[in-house]
Amino acid sequence: MAVPVLQRVFSNLLGPAAVMAAGTMGAGAAASLILTGAWFRYELLWVIPLILPIFVLSVDSASRVGLLNPRTGMFSQIRQHIHPTVAWLIFAINVPVHLLIGMGQMSVLTSALMSLLGFYPPEAAATADYAASYHYWEIGLSVAAGGAIVWLLTSGGYQRMQRVMTGLMIVMFIGFFIVALSGLQEIGAIVAGFAPSIPDDLAVPGQQAMRSSSGSIIAIVGSALAPAALLGIPYMCADNLRGKPDLPAELRKSVLNLGVVFGGYSVFVIIAGGYALYPLDNHAAIDTVHEAGKVLVNAFPEGLGFLGPIIFTAGLLIAALTTFVVVVQVMCYFCLDMLGLDWRDVEENKSFRRLLVLWILLPAILAPFWSFPALLKVLLLMGFNAIVIPLVLVIVLILVNKRALMGEYKASLGRNIVLLAGLFLSVWLVVEKLPDYVQMITG
Repeated sequence: MAVPVLQRVFSNLLGPAAVMAAGTMGAGAAASLILTGAWFRYELLWVIPLILPIFVLSVDSASRVGLLNPRTGMFSQIRQHIHPTVAWLIFAINVPVHLLIGMGQMSVLTSALMSLLGFYPPEAAATADYAASYHYWEIGLSVAAGGAIVWLLTSGGYQRMQRVMTGLMIVMFIGFFIVALSGLQEIGAIVAGFAPSIPDDLAVPGQQAMRSSSGSIIAIVGSALAPAALLGIPYMCADNLRGKPDLPAELRKSVLNLGVVFGGYSVFVIIAGGYALYPLDNHAAIDTVHEAGKVLVNAFPEGLGFLGPIIFTAGLLIAALTTFVVVVQVMCYFCLDMLGLDWRDVEENKSFRRLLVLWILLPAILAPFWSFPALLKVLLLMGFNAIVIPLVLVIVLILVNKRALMGEYKASLGRNIVLLAGLFLSVWLVVEKLPDYVQMITG
């Protein structure tokens, strides 16, 4: 009985929206959400329900562009229906940014692997030999992980990748649901966290740095409203399309994957961080995978708490992998489309396979030489997403309101209102909160 039920759940979730949800639930979201809970407890839970309708409808709107026009890539649509300069501008921004995002995800993945092997980031008192040994291991594991991901993505086509990503998404959701159950004993404080308020910035003891609440808000929004999600989902939908598109069914999957699963996951991770990490004396100083691994200690019975960091670290490794896969996938789409080449993810498309290898190995090789705490790398880049997203939302708004593209499915008034709300929110965050975010990063 249980197996058919699980198969039905998997089938209801399976699709491009699940891939994008899995990528969004990756190390970037995990970093921003875990650190939000560690630094500000439950006080920023209200941000999650605020962004979910915008997240669901913006991604669903972008997916419709691909479903209704499966032979034309998103960047080709921008060139044809807006202006070639806009397409090249967005492309020029996305290439270096997503290379850095890929490096950030690979850093988290490698850091998680090393934690599982008993190697932790060298502290100030560490010997030179230990620091050198750690760096050599970091380089070797990063390249080895890149090779493993090459095999994973080149040994099968889009459909296999989609099944793997959906499975990983479910694993992450269940894992943090179990963790969050321990925090329900603080249900009063959790419920209070859904009332909008902005907590005071948090000083890091013994350092000049501050943990900015505004920076955490920007990072949460940036992890959900990511340019890669809006620009990449049309390609994935076109690759997945079999026969006539069923837009209502795709909307239901978007609600399930991006609303219920991602929304629940986000709440669970903040609760887990707030319950397990915020009470620690050094909670303001937490910024590494090893330290954040303490988030699961209190989820286990006494005597088994040592399993917490191990399971959390393995989960963070999966999270980094899912986002890395989405970054690689969408950048192959973007590059091939901009060059006027076949962008389909099919086995016979050798250009896609060769570019896939390049986009996997390049960040894997470069990541160990980017000196910055792994979780803060992805937090920084999720914040950068929040800066770029207004332009991408404008593009989506323009395209979904063109009858030549959308036909009878041109955006409704309600959909436009939600998309405009997302645009105003993203612009407000950039204009009002960017200085605080920059101060958080620079100290």
